[in-house]
Amino acid sequence: MGTNEHIFNDSGANNTIYSQVTNSITSPSAVAPPSYSASLAGNVYSAFTTNSASLGLLGGSVITSLRLNNSSPTNSAYIIRVAGGVGVGLSLLSSLSASYSIINGGSQSSPSGVTPRNNNLGSSNTSVMSVSSSTSAISGGTAISTMPVVGGPFIIDFDGAIIVPPSTTLSLSMSASLSVAGVLSVQTSVFWWEA
Repeated sequence: MGTNEHIFNDSGANNTIYSQVTNSITSPSAVAPPSYSASLAGNVYSAFTTNSASLGLLGGSVITSLRLNNSSPTNSAYIIRVAGGVGVGLSLLSSLSASYSIINGGSQSSPSGVTPRNNNLGSSNTSVMSVSSSTSAISGGTAISTMPVVGGPFIIDFDGAIIVPPSTTLSLSMSASLSVAGVLSVQTSVFWWEA
């Protein structure tokens, strides 16, 4: 019986594996997440969308959505973090209702293209993701997570635990509504690495 000396296929650029970085000092120890080495290689990207409206006497809703479509035949996207928030310009927060959803698949109405930004400011690498935003909710797809949101920002770290393989789509939707007049804004952003 032979010995498998190469547990990772390192024969090509499309087989990069980012792993947790550690040092040899036992105390204190220093640890960096896989996204750190991915960023050094120029393969961490982000995308952002926002929407706002000045609502009339009876209030209303404001929605923004972001959709990542992986059209690459080989690379996957590993979600590092999603972030967003609700800004409301009035003191009656009891009239605010908001939620955030992470969706496998789904489609947008009247999408606009969003250019992913490389988070290594010295890298010229470009993302393989096709990203779009919309001021409408995501339709279809399967919800991975839906949660209520209060006024202000939020951050959810995944450290690569959500994977968007080739020929799949991840959608993010942020919606908020007021039952009274006020200025309402919603934002969402996503950070990911590709390998």
